[in-house]
Amino acid sequence: MVSQASVLRDMETIIGPDPATSVSTDGFAVDGLVPQIAARPGTYDQVAQVLRYANDAGLAVIPWGAGTLMAIGNVPGRYDIALSLARLDAVIEHEPADLTVTCQAGITLGRLRQHLASSGQTVPLDPALPGEATIGGLLAADAFGPSRLAYGTARDFTIGMRVVTADGRLTRAGGKVVKNVAGYDLCKLYIGSLGTLGVIAETTFKVIPLPKAERALTLAFDSVEAACAFARQAHSRGLAVQSMLLTSRPCLLWTGLAGTPTAVERSARELEEMGRELGGRTVEPRPLAALSGALVCRFGTLPTGVPALIAAIEALGAAAMAYPSTGVVRGALQDATGAEVDQLREAAHSAGATMVIETAPPALKKAIDVFGEPPPAFALMRAVKQQFDPNGILTPGRFMGKL
Repeated sequence: MVSQASVLRDMETIIGPDPATSVSTDGFAVDGLVPQIAARPGTYDQVAQVLRYANDAGLAVIPWGAGTLMAIGNVPGRYDIALSLARLDAVIEHEPADLTVTCQAGITLGRLRQHLASSGQTVPLDPALPGEATIGGLLAADAFGPSRLAYGTARDFTIGMRVVTADGRLTRAGGKVVKNVAGYDLCKLYIGSLGTLGVIAETTFKVIPLPKAERALTLAFDSVEAACAFARQAHSRGLAVQSMLLTSRPCLLWTGLAGTPTAVERSARELEEMGRELGGRTVEPRPLAALSGALVCRFGTLPTGVPALIAAIEALGAAAMAYPSTGVVRGALQDATGAEVDQLREAAHSAGATMVIETAPPALKKAIDVFGEPPPAFALMRAVKQQFDPNGILTPGRFMGKL
């Protein structure tokens, strides 16, 4: 085992002394595990050197952005170096006419949006805490919000990356133009891998124009079934619907509209009329309380299966929130035990849904796999991990099957 003093000395040789390298690891704990040091490289070459050093020394590295999504994943098997990308926070290139932007992984989504807004453009990501979350972290976790309905996820508009491999090589995936050449799209492999296959250092996105008009419409319904029927009809009509978010207690459906002023107003009128036909009523918008609890789970099902899934998890005492048109449901319990996890998984299985635990106490996480039973393709996933990170130094243990 390499001593902390030795690691600190070697990191200072690569990056420089405090604050670039520090034994102060406040804020870098993951599920109760604290690293030996926190390294804050300022260049891609320094990121590569840190990983090369860690790979040779057998030290476990967990990449860090702002830490807003670090609750996702299993408890790390080991953790020696927190690799913060906070200093890599620049917009590298923005081509408004080509609808592309290239930025470093440490920039926050809020700052990137602010830069793009000056050209009337944006990147359609809408996770929680957009002002704090970094681009690298959002991609590593494949985070998304209710606007997935209109725009899809990050996999749909990420066209290029620069990624540092476990052995310290700086690689490229994709490119900087919308029409990339044919070949394996490694960007899709890195997105959602939780930093287990490489460290995302730079990303190129397709961007979209900012909408000329936006409006929020809130409808109250007597049942989740009626609200979901409304959501399915609204989605099928080709209206200017950007997002939908459903809470069940009370049963409220928030609908975000975006587009031209004419399209937004016409869509609002049609939705209000359709809502009345289905027993809904327009209400004043109210603040949306975040879903929170000791145990937070994300479920995936068909849009038609959302009402049954919500009923099943609410019967177990969970609060529920859904993106009804995409079949994503989140449930939260204030207390978390292994028995409750088993009950929620059984409810999901009975409803034909998948389940991933997003937040849980570390003690509970150690006894389970937050992703559930590995899928039939797990052997292939393990082979990919072995190919990309043969020494197992990148975020070990946090991915599916505790890879």
